[in-house]
Amino acid sequence: MKKIMMILTSLALTTPIAGAVIACKDVNKGGQTEEGFPTVANIKTELKKEGYNVDNLDIDLAPGMKTATIRFMPDAPNRPFLTKKIDLTWPTTDINKIITITSMPYESSMNVLTPQIVLDAVNGLNGTKFTVDDVDVDIDQSSHNSTITPKAGGNFTGKPIAIVNEPVTFQQVFPLTNIGDIYIDEGLWDDYKKDKEYMMNIVAAIMEFVGDRNRFAALYKQTLQTAMIAGIANIKLMVDENTGKGSLEIPSEVPGVINKSTLTANFTIHTTPRKFLNANNEKPTSKKIAVTLDKKYTEATVDDLRYDLVTKLLGQQFADEYKDIWYDEIWVTFNNDDSGATVQAKPGSKILAVSDDLASIFTKIPFYQLDVTFSK
Repeated sequence: MKKIMMILTSLALTTPIAGAVIACKDVNKGGQTEEGFPTVANIKTELKKEGYNVDNLDIDLAPGMKTATIRFMPDAPNRPFLTKKIDLTWPTTDINKIITITSMPYESSMNVLTPQIVLDAVNGLNGTKFTVDDVDVDIDQSSHNSTITPKAGGNFTGKPIAIVNEPVTFQQVFPLTNIGDIYIDEGLWDDYKKDKEYMMNIVAAIMEFVGDRNRFAALYKQTLQTAMIAGIANIKLMVDENTGKGSLEIPSEVPGVINKSTLTANFTIHTTPRKFLNANNEKPTSKKIAVTLDKKYTEATVDDLRYDLVTKLLGQQFADEYKDIWYDEIWVTFNNDDSGATVQAKPGSKILAVSDDLASIFTKIPFYQLDVTFSK
């Protein structure tokens, strides 16, 4: 059972991203909110006032927070657009009015804290995108407290802010509770409907989507494993087998990191197949798939790599349909010698089928990576 709970925290998690948007239907007018600085939460508040279903979109802030991209979920019904880039309007440059959550619990897996880890945590909790070019981060490695100070002559102002090593709640780590449509293997769904002993398998599948919508949790995998194991007896999964609509609740705590609280997720289960990032949509039978592309790529052309790869494997029509969001659906790690890259579809994707390596044991969706070679 402990192993199953470890699986539940092998989430589809990446570096936290954040964003901002406008207070009007015309998203070309710029990113301005009525609630203050355009953090993710403030922007979504304004979008909701204008009639957008904010459960169907994410907002990606660019580093430094001068621009943002509104990104709709690929399965969102009647979406007005897939992505839209906007400029942001700042009502203040004072970091004391922008950073409102100053907690940052430390977990042992972080080892020696770095400025980037601190900023990842602060950005994740506040819906911002500060970088080391914007602020200085001074860290006390004994107390694990930090201080953030605007760089002299930079874009931000204000007095230094103390970031305190103190616990947060599940509501702060997993603020997006409405996950929307999720996609699981049809065989797993059939197994669950016949035998509720498969509940943990379903939970593992759900958690990949929960992790994708709440990426701040990526900083606390060790803590979340502890929390899941501690809360296993109290997990509540309720699913209407006719509609697929359901909810998940996991109450737990980890002293010093997560206060007693409940992880919550609402969703609708579908078994509509997603596409495997493999030639002709074939279900991978090995964890490594060799692919050759007839160009060379760098970090500067990484989006071209994603597009060309999808085009080669799944066709240009499919590549074009989601061209503007492949940056969020496909992870790329370049080889040190520039000869190629390791590529993986994102677990928790709503259009590509893949599971985390450990979670795949239970989800019936394989884990696989593409070993991409560039032409010489």
